[in-house]
Amino acid sequence: MARIVISTIGVRGDLNPFIAIGKGLQARGHDVAFALEPALQTAVADEGFPFEQLTGDVLHALSPHLSTIVGGLTPIGSVRTIARNWLTVELAAKVKDLEAACAGADLLIARAAHLAAPIAAERLGIPWVQVTMTALTIPSAHADPGLIPLRAGRAPRPANRAAWAAIEFVTRRLADGRVNDLRRELGLPPTRNAMGRGGHSRHLTAVAISPLVSRHQPDWPTYVTTTGYCFWDVPSAWHSPKQLTTFLAGPDPVVAVSFGSIAPFAGGVLSPLYETAVGAVLACGARALVVGADREASTLASDGRVLGIPFAPFSQVYPRCAAAIHHGGPYTAGEALRAGIPSLAVPWGIDQFFTAAQLQRTGAGWALHHRRFSDVAARRNVEALLMDGRLRRCAKTMAARIAVEDGVGMLCDAVESVLQRSVQLSRT
Repeated sequence: MARIVISTIGVRGDLNPFIAIGKGLQARGHDVAFALEPALQTAVADEGFPFEQLTGDVLHALSPHLSTIVGGLTPIGSVRTIARNWLTVELAAKVKDLEAACAGADLLIARAAHLAAPIAAERLGIPWVQVTMTALTIPSAHADPGLIPLRAGRAPRPANRAAWAAIEFVTRRLADGRVNDLRRELGLPPTRNAMGRGGHSRHLTAVAISPLVSRHQPDWPTYVTTTGYCFWDVPSAWHSPKQLTTFLAGPDPVVAVSFGSIAPFAGGVLSPLYETAVGAVLACGARALVVGADREASTLASDGRVLGIPFAPFSQVYPRCAAAIHHGGPYTAGEALRAGIPSLAVPWGIDQFFTAAQLQRTGAGWALHHRRFSDVAARRNVEALLMDGRLRRCAKTMAARIAVEDGVGMLCDAVESVLQRSVQLSRT
């Protein structure tokens, strides 16, 4: 069996699918290790995986810039801030760390926009697989990338091509200079669009989202595969706190509220979204479960109708909720779909506008731009989440269809095909 290194960067929500993949490969007999920034190491250690450290600290890098990341009209502003202050920073050190972690490895698996991964794999001469939780790095004339956030209707193909071209122009300017400076120092040829198509793995680029949500587009390259969700979010040591169990067993409907795993570190930047969401839930006669930002929840109600907790697996709490309000993270939206509950996405940056639009197209949820998330609009949407029978039926239908998918199994099959081709090539 193979030795496989999995490397991702970001916050907790960016890690969970990779733990699912790691467990799936481990169950097939492969030797799996991780290479991670410090913020993610405890989670993989708790699951029994060995790990090596990558240089960098996403929270330290981005905390001073959260007010810029959150609140833009389009994703471009947040992507620009993230690329300049995190993705392209300390890149040489990350490549060095990743090469050390992959010494003797047969394969590297890395997330999209992990700019060190293709460089390290190329220098080591090993195959690598890119896994993405959003198709926003894979242009298609058949898909609207959300440059004009949450516009109604389907855009014509020329408009989509123009929007993708604009995004690629921006990302090339953000990353290609620093990436190619490093590649030149390392004796490697230059690349183009390192944050997008130029950073894909030609061995396999896997979109780890349900094809019901993220359609496999006819003009995607042949190396792109859509696998389905790779769900995992329950740490081995997690047990439901008594207060959570009691709250979920209460008589009135519960609406879960969360705005991303970066929220606890946002220093109040997201507080207006939490206040508006919780206020709307209470105004509709429901109760609010605030996950990941209990500081905001503690100031909003003292009559037991709001519970704020630092963490709870969505797979455990969503099935006991009537609806959810979230930021449009790909896997947060996916957990709501898997639970069969309608949800409202209120995207505030990065790829969330794109995911929110995908959620809305399923018919099992809605999207509302954060700048339109007023008290009146929030209450109107929460009422619909709780009362709209068609929306709720669609959510149940989506849950039944997603339940028969096996994203982890499909991705592991695809990874093993890459390994098999690599062995065959080494013998020729």
